[in-house]
Amino acid sequence: MPRSSHLWPALALLLACRPAATTPPVIIAESTPDAPPDPLLNPVNRETGDLLEATVPLVDGDGLPLGDLRGRVVVLELTATWADRWPETFAFYSRLLQQHGPDRLAVVLVAMDNERAALSPEPGVRGQGFDLGWDPQGALAARLQVAALPTVVVLDRHGRVAFVQGGAPPGSTMAIEDGIKRALITP
Repeated sequence: MPRSSHLWPALALLLACRPAATTPPVIIAESTPDAPPDPLLNPVNRETGDLLEATVPLVDGDGLPLGDLRGRVVVLELTATWADRWPETFAFYSRLLQQHGPDRLAVVLVAMDNERAALSPEPGVRGQGFDLGWDPQGALAARLQVAALPTVVVLDRHGRVAFVQGGAPPGSTMAIEDGIKRALITP
């Protein structure tokens, strides 16, 4: 018997013994380019106007298809508790949701921390329209080729990229607010 035929049973046993995934898979419909984006000029591999189809893994284990949020402007932030702005993030987005209303705006904050305990505040303190994702493997960030944390992607009512910002440069919260306002007034 050839030597390679002895490897197949061992490979099958190895694959059968792998641990099950603890977070739901992230699904992105579009293909991704090979070159990594620039953290400041182009922090993700999507262009303004591109449709973003993805399922975001939520902290409770469910997945949230971004398509379910169509009709509202969506703020998708990929971040971690150690990233700039984390302490102010919940208050900032809660204020924007109160200002614009959860029927017009949705916020999806995706933390990529390894430990669930690192996420704070707990999900119960978030208001309607504010979802907390948890992607410890960074699958969504890898698919979008996120080049900086935090990275904010604002989607228009049709699910198309309207604004992107990488990192937390001075004036970043004002730029995010402006991006949201422009998306809200665009038909």
